Amino acid sequence: MHMDFKVAETFLSLNVADMDRAVRFYSRVLGAATTWTSPHWSSLNVAGVRIGLFANPGHEGGRVGLHFVVSELGAACASVTDAGGIIVSAASEVAPGVVVAEASDTEGNVFSLQEARGKLRI
Repeated sequence: MHMDFKVAETFLSLNVADMDRAVRFYSRVLGAATTWTSPHWSSLNVAGVRIGLFANPGHEGGRVGLHFVVSELGAACASVTDAGGIIVSAASEVAPGVVVAEASDTEGNVFSLQEARGKLRI
């Protein structure tokens, strides 16, 4: 198979019901840098990864398969709730030294927060 092109970038996209609220959440909780914003689409950067937010007024949320490895899980969970999100499942050790909690943003998108102690990440 021969490819006549190169993939320039890979990014993730999340549906959001309220663009301004979602941008505020990710900026406040994860320190996202906003690189583009409009009422219909916003591009954020979190730890070198672009996350696109797509306005979908009927969006009801759900699990999105997004994971963030953080240095302090307790502080990250507190930041989620302070910014209007919820902790869906409390922190639990899923492997020796790996602690995971599930959280929901203000739009109902469920993601994982992971604290890996030492070098182990899953």
